[in-house]
Amino acid sequence: MSIVGLNRLARELEHTPGLLDRYLESPAAVLDGYRLTGPERRAVTGRDASWLLAAGMNPVALRNLMVVLGVAHQDMYPTAKAGT
Repeated sequence: MSIVGLNRLARELEHTPGLLDRYLESPAAVLDGYRLTGPERRAVTGRDASWLLAAGMNPVALRNLMVVLGVAHQDMYPTAKAGT
């Protein structure tokens, strides 16, 4: 896992003026500037907090990343339905 790259991405999307807009316009172009594996890139673009957490991303950085990307707190981690 590219812990440094993911944490840097989370911080910079939140604090670098214009970066989030560029990401929303062209995620691949922005992610090219970070050392992320293919699965990490897919998890970020897919807003897959569960995968990133299971892979070892810092929970605070992960929460910040998801919030910046527009994922509501209650939607970050899907819960199992009763009986499944």
